[in-house]
Amino acid sequence: MSRTLTRLNMTDGERSVLLAYGAVAMFGAGLSFVIINGLGGGETVLRMFSAYDLWSMVAGTVGAPMGLYISRRWFGGPGIVGWVRMLIGVPCVAFFGGIAGGTLALPFYGTMFGPFSVAMIFWAMPLVAFFFLLILVATHMLFAVHHRERDTLFRMPQDDGIPA
Repeated sequence: MSRTLTRLNMTDGERSVLLAYGAVAMFGAGLSFVIINGLGGGETVLRMFSAYDLWSMVAGTVGAPMGLYISRRWFGGPGIVGWVRMLIGVPCVAFFGGIAGGTLALPFYGTMFGPFSVAMIFWAMPLVAFFFLLILVATHMLFAVHHRERDTLFRMPQDDGIPA
């Protein structure tokens, strides 16, 4: 995997952003599985999957990174202000990811009930909400690598008092 990413000529910051989106996508798939399993009324994990179950998991895999993409400006900032902004971004990712994933899974009704389903799962299963927060804290730190890298590339040169 490392050799493939090296061949793509990606910087450390770009790789960290790719890892963040991948982690959020995988969590979105798992969260979709938990939501679909809860909607079925069954408490068992091992059951026959339908095509709709699989499609819902794909929708969660796509929807969660879409929510992160929409909310990306809240992540990766420096210092305490960056961490406070990240705390504002966490519900934004959940809300917009729920809208995107719900819309893909079931147009119109999923758009309405996607964010509601995410909120209800977080309320009913605080451990899932805790893992969601952990994933987004890691995302914040990975985005910070990208922000620092870009700041070194595009920052205005400092005036050191020496004429050019």
